[in-house]
Order: sequence, then structure tokens, then C-alpha cells
Amino acid sequence: MNHQLLAYLPLWSRLHSLVVLDVPNYQLSQKWRLQAEHRRMATGQPGMTDSEVEQFVNYFWKSLHPALFIPPLVKDPSIVDLVIEINADHIPNQVYQPGARGA
Repeated sequence: MNHQLLAYLPLWSRLHSLVVLDVPNYQLSQKWRLQAEHRRMATGQPGMTDSEVEQFVNYFWKSLHPALFIPPLVKDPSIVDLVIEINADHIPNQVYQPGARGA
């Protein structure tokens, strides 16, 4: 898998800024994924069961746990250009540049 990531190097060289979407509680991602799957299945489309969603989200949390990676990013103006805080209701709360608000 890591070898496949090399194909992204041309893309990374074209990116000039990094925007981080930050949520008040990383566990919302699991809740939101469940909601999305339930909406999808309500329309008759296939979707993941609650158990499958839990396994799916936990898989990504094990490799890139938000509690370890996001807090340092939103404080580092040398890496991140803009932070958008998203409320539990999916509404942007604040938009700021790291370091500009004493984060």
C-alpha cells in the first residue's frame, strides 16, 4: 500500500496549502457515518450495517487516530494554512489560521 502512495507525489507537489476540518469530538465521524449509511439504506440502496461501520471507522482510527494527528496540526502554522472547526450539526463554527488565535 505504501508503494502505491508514491503515485500521489505529483499531486502533493501541486498542492500549495493545507486546510484541516476539525470537529469537537473525533467520535462524531462514526456517528456521521452511521447516519449516512442509514439514510442510504432508507432509499433502498445498499449500505453497511452498524457493525460494519464500526469496524470500518475503527480500522482508520488505528492507522491515523484523529486524537493523535489533528490537535498538533491545528496548532502548527508551518504546516496548516487554515482550520475549519465543524460543529456536531455539520455547521462550520470557526475558521482560523493556526497561531493567529493563540491556538
